[in-house]
Amino acid sequence: MQVIENGQFRVEINEFGAELTSMKSKKDGTEYVWKGDPAAWKRHAPILFPIVGRLKDKSYTVGGKKYEITQHGFARDLPFEAVKLSDTAVEFVLKPSEYTKNMYPFDFVFTVRYTLDGAMLKKEHITSNPGAEDLYYEVGGHDAYALCLCSGESITDYFVEFEGTEALHPVLTDENVFLSQDHGELPLQNGCLPITRHTFQDDAMIFDDLPVRRASIGCVKNSKRVTMDFSDFPYFALWSPYKDFDVPFVCLEPWSTLPDGGYLDYALEHKVGVRVLQPGAEETLTYTVTIVD
Repeated sequence: MQVIENGQFRVEINEFGAELTSMKSKKDGTEYVWKGDPAAWKRHAPILFPIVGRLKDKSYTVGGKKYEITQHGFARDLPFEAVKLSDTAVEFVLKPSEYTKNMYPFDFVFTVRYTLDGAMLKKEHITSNPGAEDLYYEVGGHDAYALCLCSGESITDYFVEFEGTEALHPVLTDENVFLSQDHGELPLQNGCLPITRHTFQDDAMIFDDLPVRRASIGCVKNSKRVTMDFSDFPYFALWSPYKDFDVPFVCLEPWSTLPDGGYLDYALEHKVGVRVLQPGAEETLTYTVTIVD
């Protein structure tokens, strides 16, 4: 576990998956990251790379050749090499192995850098192509932030706010639960989506047309707030598992790419939003999380 900290927060990141596991206030001890209770969901904030979501038949093709890969890619389930840059910054590096090559034929260097600046945690996803062929990749966040931060609260005291937005238009799924090209209508209450046990009964809400690239988790009973800015990411999702009990967290998920669509073929090159890096090229996609404590 790697730790970065300043006078306001202590942040822990696991070298396994380069996964954020804790962001705790030094003022009152509030933990803002979901604790990873397996009764609801065992993870905290997995990194999605080199694909986002699941694929038809768990497979895709590159140049006509078929590969099978795990849901959300392999990065979340592999150890990264950690390099402590300072008291407030650390980066993690993942490179190909025989294991990854069986699922994903490309050469790559994938670096995730965390920097704590006051109450803001910056997360940079740096993908480099050291190979001789074009590199196709996808990357995304899946950060679970806790609800019910103070005693006496319930999940229905919480909401996700999209400032200045009157309605959301989630992408609808087809009969096989893959994305379609159709959209639904989800009215908001003063820009806010209220959280209830049934909010995510149809799984994740996925958006490809958000008018803002910012989302905040807030509460009607306290002034604490988690705000994610994701201007580098064109797609976004909200998720929490649907259980027969109240699940006290919501995932904020900036994505570079949409998951697989029922209307698409198997070619990775044809996925909506897939990124392409030419040989020798590098790209950084960044989002930040700022906490009002």
